Amino acid sequence: MNPLIRSATLVTMACALLLASPVFGDSPASIADTGDVSAQHSFERFAQKWMAKVQQLEAEQREHPTVRPGPTKPLVTYRGYGDDYSVELRPTGHADAPYIGLLRYVEQVYSCVKGECTVASTVPVTEIFRFQDGRWVY
Repeated sequence: MNPLIRSATLVTMACALLLASPVFGDSPASIADTGDVSAQHSFERFAQKWMAKVQQLEAEQREHPTVRPGPTKPLVTYRGYGDDYSVELRPTGHADAPYIGLLRYVEQVYSCVKGECTVASTVPVTEIFRFQDGRWVY
């Protein structure tokens, strides 16, 4: 068999196995169906605190941005985070860590010239947390 075709087949099989695993098998709606909405509320509160932390990082980076030498003048950059984010909770099927939580948001890289900052790029971010021993773990 052609090595390229074999590699593609292995990657396809690995993806199929990953999607079929218990971690990703149930939909987020199934959590509400089982009546365990406390995990959902707990993760939503955790996500709010997490986003407050990254927004605090943004404020600190604005105060002390990264300065790199540029071709004609220094390049000043910092990372920013908006207020928009989404959360998703998925059951794992494992008692020691019954849920994983997905927190999605966008990180913006700002580039500043003479005090005027613009968004140079945006990066979608997905943070994955597990619920273990009664708390969310990074």
